[in-house]
Amino acid sequence: MIQINLSQTQKKEIEELHYNAICTNLGKKKSLNKVLQDTFNSKYTLKDFLIGDGQKLQEILEDYKNLSDRRQKEFTKAFNPYFINQYEQKLAVTPKKEENIYKYNNRKYNAYTLCELLNINVCPYCNKNYIVTISDIDNNLFTRPTLDHFLDKATYPFFALSLYNLIPSCHICNSHIKGSIPFDIDTHIHPYFDDFNKIKKFGVDNALLSLVHKKSDFEIAFLDKKGSSKKEKIKAENHIKDLGLETLYSSHKDKVLELIDFSRAYNDDSFKNLVNTFKDSTEIFKDTDDVKRLLIGHHVEDENIDKRPLNKLVKDISDELGLR
Repeated sequence: MIQINLSQTQKKEIEELHYNAICTNLGKKKSLNKVLQDTFNSKYTLKDFLIGDGQKLQEILEDYKNLSDRRQKEFTKAFNPYFINQYEQKLAVTPKKEENIYKYNNRKYNAYTLCELLNINVCPYCNKNYIVTISDIDNNLFTRPTLDHFLDKATYPFFALSLYNLIPSCHICNSHIKGSIPFDIDTHIHPYFDDFNKIKKFGVDNALLSLVHKKSDFEIAFLDKKGSSKKEKIKAENHIKDLGLETLYSSHKDKVLELIDFSRAYNDDSFKNLVNTFKDSTEIFKDTDDVKRLLIGHHVEDENIDKRPLNKLVKDISDELGLR
């Protein structure tokens, strides 16, 4: 639902650190590359597996599926146990286990490092829950988002260490809802490469917002945005269905009602008056967006929907109500 936006500088830094930290510590690098060469006729390298983008991972996946059963078994027998072991005993461990952490060029690297570099505040799958990263060795305090394997680890363990297969997410989406449901880059929204916000928007079913007064008057719905392709819409629908988003968001009708009440109490003149009242003396508000953010309690700009839970819901309904 929320795209993980990285600048080219961030992308380059994370890819280089992820690849070099893992490869520097791979004791079987040569033998693994040999397996790849023999299996895929030198088409792919470890670099493709570790930092290949979505298109590259999908290409590898299709070629793997086209292998004979015997070749698949030979490949997984040589490749999978090692990658699973590296993920579970090095990448996913807490920083206090110093001996198990990847090290490269005087930098330590594991899942905590990755999540800190990505700097994501809310779950990209649902935009309902905060996901924070804390790595405080002195106080023995550690927490981070779970790392979901977009292409599930049980079925495709050879993608266990693939950077763009690791999605920081909340525990509910990862473990309780998505689990091992088959997700595919061609069939579902991928947080690194797809922008759900450009495909779908929140709205209400069977009601005009101006006529809504209580929860029973409406249902929260996902509506198509103009300009999205048929394939994008299908991927978004699969994302909504398999993550149970309509059910999850049905519990937030109170937020929609708050916005409706807010729109009835305030208008553009009200916002401008607040700006003018406080601007000269304390500079509390720089513009009407500051007023709206304070009073609504959420960011209402497209570029900031990843800052807080429920921001997309609030932004989309605010648009419908003319609040921004």
